[in-house]
Amino acid sequence: MEKKKLWIYVAIAYGVTALMSIAMFIGFKKQYDITSFVNVQMMYPACGVILGKLITREDDGKLPIAGYVTVLITTAVLMLMAILSVVVHIEPLEIAGATIDIWSMISQFPLIIGSLVCYILFWTCGKDKRENAGIEHHNIKLGVIMVAVFIALFIGRCMISVFLEDYMSGTDESLQLVLAALSNPMTWITLVVLPINFIMSFIAFFGEEYGWRYYLQPVMQKRFGKRAGILLLGLVWAVWHIGVDFMFYAKEYGLQAFVCQMITCVAIAIFFGYAYMKTNNIWVPMIMHYLNNNLAAILGGGGNSALQNQVIEWKTVPVVAASYVMFFLFILAPVYRKSVATDETV
Repeated sequence: MEKKKLWIYVAIAYGVTALMSIAMFIGFKKQYDITSFVNVQMMYPACGVILGKLITREDDGKLPIAGYVTVLITTAVLMLMAILSVVVHIEPLEIAGATIDIWSMISQFPLIIGSLVCYILFWTCGKDKRENAGIEHHNIKLGVIMVAVFIALFIGRCMISVFLEDYMSGTDESLQLVLAALSNPMTWITLVVLPINFIMSFIAFFGEEYGWRYYLQPVMQKRFGKRAGILLLGLVWAVWHIGVDFMFYAKEYGLQAFVCQMITCVAIAIFFGYAYMKTNNIWVPMIMHYLNNNLAAILGGGGNSALQNQVIEWKTVPVVAASYVMFFLFILAPVYRKSVATDETV
C-alpha cells in the first residue's frame, strides 16, 4: 500500500510536471508569459498525496474530503488555463509602463477562490479529520518562534548576499537595489498585507509543503535516515524545479540557475525539515515558504518580474552557497541525530 501511494505521488508530482513542461516549452519558444505554468506546478505534489490517500482508501471517511476535492479542482482549472495560455494566445496589456499577461491575471481568480474555500474547509472539517490528514495546528507558540527565526535567517542571508555581491563587483549596486525597494511605500504596504494575502494564496504553498514536508520527508528519512534523507529530499526537490529554472527564472543562465537551485533547495529543506520535525505542524513550513517567495520578490523590486529572467553568472554560485551557511548549520541540530523509530514526537 505504501509503495502504491509512493508511485501515485511520483506519477503526479513528477509525471504531470514533465507533461506540462512540454506545453510550457511551447509557450517558452513562442516567447509567451509562462507564469501560469509556474503557479500551477506548485499544486502537483499535494495532488499526488491526496490522490494516493483517496485511491488507496486510506482512513475512508476520516479525511477532509471537501478540502481535498477543492485542491484537485483548483489544480485542474489552473492546468486548463495554463494550456489555454499557449493555445489561445492573448496579447499582454501595457498599463502605466507595466506589461500584464492576461492569462496570468485570469488564473489568479481560481487561485484566490480555491485558497479561500479550501482554507475554510480545512478549518471547519473537525479536529479528527485535520489530525488524520496532517493539517492540525500543533505547537503554535513554537511555530511562531520558528517563523521568527526563519525571518531573521532570511534577513541575514540577504545581507550576506548583498555584501558579497557588491564586494566582488566593486560597486554598491545590490545594496542600492535593496534600499530602493525599502524606500518604496508600496514595499511597506505589501508587507503589511502579507498575512491577508497568505489566506488568498495559501493553496499553492500547501501544494508544495504537503507534498515535500508532510509526505516525502518522512518517507525519505525512514529509508535513508534523518540527515541523508533530508539532503536527498533537497536534491529531488531541486530537480523538480529544473524546467522552471531553464524557462522562467533564468532563460539565458539555466544551468547556473539549476546549480543555485540545488544549493537553495538543500539549505531550505534542512531548515524547513527542522522546523517541521520540531513542531509537527505543516502550517509552519507552509508560512515560511510563502514568506521566502514573497519577501524575495519584494526586495528584488516586487512581483514576478523580480524572479523572471534573472542574470545568474557562475560567480554567483559561491555567493549563494555562502549566504545559506546559517541554514546548512541546522543539519547539526540534535533532532537530526535522533533515529526515526525512537523519535515519537518527531
